[in-house]
Amino acid sequence: MSYQQQGPRGDGRGSRPRSSQGGRGRGGSGSALNGNGLSGAGSTRQRINLSSGSYHGPTGVSRRNNPGRLRSGKGNGGYPLRSRNINFTGRRGLGRGGVDRRIFLVGAAALVLVIVLVLVVSSCVRGCSSDGGQQQTESQNQVDSRVAAGVSDDLSKEFKTALDRNDKLSQIAANADKYSDQQLLELALAQPEAIDFVASYPDANKSAQAYSDAAHKGTAPTLYNWDARWGAVDYAGHALALTGSGPVSVSMAYMGLTGSNGKTPADVASLVTADNLATGDSSMSSNAVEKVAGNLGLVAKSYTSSRQTLLDVLDAGTYILAEVRAGALTDAAHWVLVTTENENGTVLVHDPTSPEATARAWDPATIASACDTFYGLSQAETTTNGDATN
Repeated sequence: MSYQQQGPRGDGRGSRPRSSQGGRGRGGSGSALNGNGLSGAGSTRQRINLSSGSYHGPTGVSRRNNPGRLRSGKGNGGYPLRSRNINFTGRRGLGRGGVDRRIFLVGAAALVLVIVLVLVVSSCVRGCSSDGGQQQTESQNQVDSRVAAGVSDDLSKEFKTALDRNDKLSQIAANADKYSDQQLLELALAQPEAIDFVASYPDANKSAQAYSDAAHKGTAPTLYNWDARWGAVDYAGHALALTGSGPVSVSMAYMGLTGSNGKTPADVASLVTADNLATGDSSMSSNAVEKVAGNLGLVAKSYTSSRQTLLDVLDAGTYILAEVRAGALTDAAHWVLVTTENENGTVLVHDPTSPEATARAWDPATIASACDTFYGLSQAETTTNGDATN
């Protein structure tokens, strides 16, 4: 129960007398009581004389000589209060050095937490990097990054070839002033397969190189004028890549008939040039055929061109060398080699100036009508002494 101050003494309530134990009354003193039942700052505490000296504690409690035990102020029969030592160092039982131990434990726990966080973050980074790399790998074409993912490897390789050639075509255009022969630039534009050769031509070695591929008797290889092994060799006033259809066709016939790769287009070009026969619209005179063939151990026989004659010569196992007119297979006049009759009556043509013409089957009538005469090429028979016969 709380008491409220009503005013100064004389308000009708009067002062409460002290108890028989010497305590103070609770009201009417002119000051409010604090929470401990002691008078506030406005009151003056009355000193109590005890046998052991003056005591400044709450009234109603006696202090004895033994500071360890206190009794209530009701005589000597009060409830004994046990004194307790206050442990100012912290938790009970922590003892001396307890604060240091607690700091150590807290620090250790923090260190463990940091290590766990580092491991978690590191694992996440590795996982994200792995996932990102896998996604990048899955979303990127493995043949060429310039081609969309999901495109087949075969088609991607075709794109890669075309894209590489496009880059080199740009290179050719940027260095066009380095080409003394403008026909090489036209070749690069007309034949995508020739772009690599044309791009390298300004710095290429203009001498012939050996033909290292194997030759097989009965199968003529497919060769083109712009092959880097002979395309840069000078022939008929130009690079052989532009004018070499005659020597290249004869070289294909030689390899297919003999099974030897010893006579390359550059070798045949030398034979033609030596006899001053690198002339005409196709850069090889028809007069060169029989002479050059004889130098190579071959036999060349002339035929009036017709569809049936062409098929009969092929049936005899003989290759046909023909100088076709401009506009028949391609825009320019050049030499080709006819090698095979198919089961459906069409024929295969090895055109050293055109991969497109080589890749398709031709009506024999179309080939026969493209020339007035053609030459049947076969391997010369040898006598017992090794001499060739026609």
